[in-house]
Amino acid sequence: MKGRVEAHLILALLLMASGCASVPREAGFGDVETLVSAREEQRVHWNRSTQEDEEVSREIDELLKEELSAEGAVQVALLANPALQGEYEELGVSQAELVQAGLLHNPVLFSTVRFPDRPPSGLSLKFEAAQDFVDILLLPARKLLAEDEFERAKFRVSGKVLKLAAETRQAYYEALGAHQASSVRRLIAESAEASLELARRIHAAGNLSDLGLARELNLFDQARVALARSEAALREKRERLNRLMGVWGERVGWRLPEKLPDLPGEEISFEQLETLAVSNRYDLAAARKKLDIAARTLGITREWRYFLEGEIGVTAERDTDGQWVAGPSLLLELPIFDQRQARIAREEALLRKEIAEITALAIDIRSEVRERRDRLIHFRRLAEHYRITVIPLRERIVDLTQREYNYMLVGAFGLLAAKQQEFDAYEEYLAAVTGYWTARADLQRAVGGRLPDTMDNEPPPTPAPAPAEDGKEVEPRHEEHIHH
Repeated sequence: MKGRVEAHLILALLLMASGCASVPREAGFGDVETLVSAREEQRVHWNRSTQEDEEVSREIDELLKEELSAEGAVQVALLANPALQGEYEELGVSQAELVQAGLLHNPVLFSTVRFPDRPPSGLSLKFEAAQDFVDILLLPARKLLAEDEFERAKFRVSGKVLKLAAETRQAYYEALGAHQASSVRRLIAESAEASLELARRIHAAGNLSDLGLARELNLFDQARVALARSEAALREKRERLNRLMGVWGERVGWRLPEKLPDLPGEEISFEQLETLAVSNRYDLAAARKKLDIAARTLGITREWRYFLEGEIGVTAERDTDGQWVAGPSLLLELPIFDQRQARIAREEALLRKEIAEITALAIDIRSEVRERRDRLIHFRRLAEHYRITVIPLRERIVDLTQREYNYMLVGAFGLLAAKQQEFDAYEEYLAAVTGYWTARADLQRAVGGRLPDTMDNEPPPTPAPAPAEDGKEVEPRHEEHIHH
């Protein structure tokens, strides 16, 4: 009887100890907020059916009512993107695994009842309660591994937040560039329509051949096709941004500003960017944490290679004569055939694999930063070339052609052709500026956070006013409102 009481007491104590554990609701999200705020100015929110969710929803609506900025689009994405909300649940999974790692395995209760075939005719009873004592000894090490996994999950989730922010910025600038390109294409189509109307009047007067009219009609059709393509591209870019922001329904009616931002004054050196990326990237931090986990796992396996299974317990048995016999029990695995050689070899290989992967990732990050910066510089130089050289030259050609047209030294179609080339230059310039800002957003993703501050922006170029027929200057042409 005494042995049975002891067994029940031990079981009750173990059940009480395990029942004290609970899973925290916040699941480390506060640490993710801190990690993200160190790299990104926008805040994050985890929807968990609270009153704060309604406040966040109203904030999203307010952001989308105003003219949408790049930072506004990023803020909406970090608050509303459903895929990102799903990533936060990874924190809950890792938090639960951490709590589970701190729990003891449940004790095992074993009992038998045997019936005698002759007197004494009492039942033979046996009860045994056993607990894996190696599990108790390994509890601190197991918790350390789970804590490392939890920290790694925080790094992974934070890295995905920053990746979404960078992708949203890139999609925003692509949409804004497509918006301005569509505006330019609309002006080109209007110019081609005016040219066609003039050609029809001249053709009707007998001063333009059928071939000349057909050419003008072809140019007009090409302009309309190009306009339709630019509008389709704009819709496509808007929808990509909608997906990243996680908006639908009435929320997709957001408005874009009329022009892209001006280029910053100067760029930072790529050496500084490489160093910043290696210290900033949370995917690299997660890889380092994974390496620590592999090294710790190997150490635990080596240290406990002979004691990975063992149980201790209490046994109570009543014989058929009614006498109780109680005492401790012990179960040990004898490491005769399996001394964990294969497991140690496997974990050594995994450790070497992690070392190789983290080295490759660091090399890739540095290379990616150099590649993205080279792309950024390419678009910057291209945009500056158009702004400083090509656009002023095309504007001067239009001005000179206008003067020759005023003195009847060139026909109307020559002036319209010069004007078309000027439009083309503006469109190519806008493409270069769009490429710059999308490359900058991509570089920010590669660096793993906000870029260092640069000098103040250069003042935007101002187009030269077009001379009127009497030689006096008139108001600046409507192309200046496309970007400058």
